[in-house]
Amino acid sequence: MGKNIKTYINIFVVFLCLFLFYTIFYNLKNISFLILLLIFLISLLKLKNFSNKTVSTDNYINPKQGYIDAFEQSASLVKLGLDFKITYANRSFCQITLCTKKECLNKNLDYFLQSQEEELSEIQETLKNEQSWEGTLVLNALNHGDSIVQCSIIPISDTNHKLLEYLLIAHNITELAISKKVIRDNAYIDTHTKLPNRMQLIKDKIKYSLKNDLTLIILNIDSFQAINTIYGNDFGDEILKIFSLWIKDNMPTPESILYKFESDVYAILIPSKYDKKELSAYIKKLSLKISKTGLTCKGIDINISFTIGCAQGKKGLLKLASIAYKEAKRIQKSYVIHDVNNKKEEEYINNTKIINILKKSLENDSIIPYFQPIMDTKTKKTNKYETLMRIKKEDSNILMPFEFLDIAKHSRLYPQLSRSIIKKAFSAFERSSIEFSVNLSFQDISNKTTNKFIFDILNEYDIGSWVVFEILESEGINNYDTVLKFTEAVKSFGAKIAIDDFGSGYSNFERILKLQPDYIKLDGSLIKNIDKNDDMKILTQTIISFANKLDIKTIAEYVHSKEVLDIITQMGVDFAQGYYIGKPSPNI
Repeated sequence: MGKNIKTYINIFVVFLCLFLFYTIFYNLKNISFLILLLIFLISLLKLKNFSNKTVSTDNYINPKQGYIDAFEQSASLVKLGLDFKITYANRSFCQITLCTKKECLNKNLDYFLQSQEEELSEIQETLKNEQSWEGTLVLNALNHGDSIVQCSIIPISDTNHKLLEYLLIAHNITELAISKKVIRDNAYIDTHTKLPNRMQLIKDKIKYSLKNDLTLIILNIDSFQAINTIYGNDFGDEILKIFSLWIKDNMPTPESILYKFESDVYAILIPSKYDKKELSAYIKKLSLKISKTGLTCKGIDINISFTIGCAQGKKGLLKLASIAYKEAKRIQKSYVIHDVNNKKEEEYINNTKIINILKKSLENDSIIPYFQPIMDTKTKKTNKYETLMRIKKEDSNILMPFEFLDIAKHSRLYPQLSRSIIKKAFSAFERSSIEFSVNLSFQDISNKTTNKFIFDILNEYDIGSWVVFEILESEGINNYDTVLKFTEAVKSFGAKIAIDDFGSGYSNFERILKLQPDYIKLDGSLIKNIDKNDDMKILTQTIISFANKLDIKTIAEYVHSKEVLDIITQMGVDFAQGYYIGKPSPNI
C-alpha cells in the first residue's frame, strides 16, 4: 500500500509541474493564481515526505527488541520473586531443564538445584544483601542428566531502591566442563602407570598436613637410562609399570600413597606420624629386598637399585626431600633423611639469589674487570696483568668470584659473563703495550659461540701479541684435541697460552708437552705454605725444572709475603703474583 501511495503522488507532482509551467507562460499577469499554485505544490511535497516516512516505518525494526531476541536465544533467562519462586522462564531455560514454561512457574529455585543446599544458602544470603551472585550451578533435568551452567543472579530494584525481584542469567557450559574434567584428571595422573602424579601430591600434602606431620620419600631408579639404552624404551616403560606394582606391594603403611613423577622418579607419602628410626629401617629393608630379588620383565631378570631422599614435617616437604635426594646422590649413599640442622636449603636459596644478581648484572652491564699485577722476579717490575671478573651489585657492593663463579658455571649465564669480561679486557688494553691475560675454562673453549667470539675479537682489536689465554687446569679438560686445536688457532694471532692452577691435582706433564704453553702458573696450594713446607718446595722445584727444560716460563700465584717471594725467586720462578705484589684493582 505504501508503494502505491508514493507512485500516485509522484504522478500528481509531475502533472502539477506541467500545469504550473503552462500558467506562468500564458498568464503572467495573474500573480495571485500563481502564488496559490505554489502553496498547493508545497503542501503536496510535504505530503509526499510524510508518505515516505510512513513507508520506511513499515520495514523498521526496533533495535532494543532485536537485542532482547538475541539474548533470549543465547542465554537462559529466569525471573525470581523475592521468595525465590520462578515468575518467568525463557525457552533456553526450559530446554535445559526439560520443563515447559508453565511447569517452571511458581516453582522454587531449589527445585532445580537438588543436593546443592550450601550453594542455595550462599545465593540467598548474597542477594538479600542486594549484591549480585556469580558462580557455577548444576541444573537438574529430572531423570535426564544434569547441566552445568555459569550464571549470574542480579537483584532488581525500582527508582526508590525497593527490591522487586531477582534476574537469573545462565549459560550452558556442560560440554566445556566435561572437557575440562578430562584434562584435569589427566593433569593429576601419570598416563603410563596410572598412578597419581606430582600435581596430585601437592594437593594431597595440603589436605593431609592439616592434621599430622607427614613423611615424604622420593625414590629414583639408579642408571635407568642404561636399561633404555640396552633393551629399548618399550622395555624401559614396562619396567616402570612392574616397579610400580612392586613398590605398591612394599609400602610402609596401609594408608601410604604412591606417586609417579617424571621419568623414573617415584614418591611415597605417609599421611601420618612415622618414627624416624622406623623410616630408616623401612628404607634399608626396601633397598635390600630389591637388590636380592631384582625385577623380571619379558623373561629377562634385571638388577635394580635406587637412591632415596626423605623429609618429615608439614611445610616444604617436596623441596626438603629433593634436597636430601640430591645430597644422597652427591655423597653416593643409598638414602639421606633430611636433617633440620642441615644448611643445604639455605645454600640453594643463596644460589638462586646469586643467579638473579648475575641476570641483572648482564642486563645492566655491571660486570667489572679487575686487574692484578704480575711482577718479573728478576727485574722486580710489573709488566703483566691478569684480568679478573667482579660483579657490581645494585647496592654498589662488589661480588667476588668465589661467591658466584661456580654457581654461574652451572647455569646458562656463564658464557655471557665470560664473553663480557673478555670484551672489557681487550678494551682496557687496546691502547697499551702491557701484556694481559684472561681466564678460559674448557667450557669457554668448547662453547661454539664463545669460541667464535674470541676469534672475532682478536681480529677486531689486533692486539693478539699482548694477550695470554689462561686455561684452567684445575677444572680438568675433557677433550685435549679441542683445546689443542684452539691453542694452535690463537697462537696464529700472536697470542700466548698459560696453564693455570698447575699442581692442584689434575695436572698432567704429558698433556703439557702436547699443549706447549708459554707459561705454567703454579697453583696457590703449592706456594702459600712453601716457606713452611719442604714437600711443597720439592714438588714446586720439580715443576720449575720441567718447565725450564721446555723453555716454559713459570708464574707463582698466592705470593703473600716477602719470605715466599724470596724463596720462589731463589728457586728460579720467573714471575710472581699475589697480594704481596699487588691486590686486584679496577685500575691498571
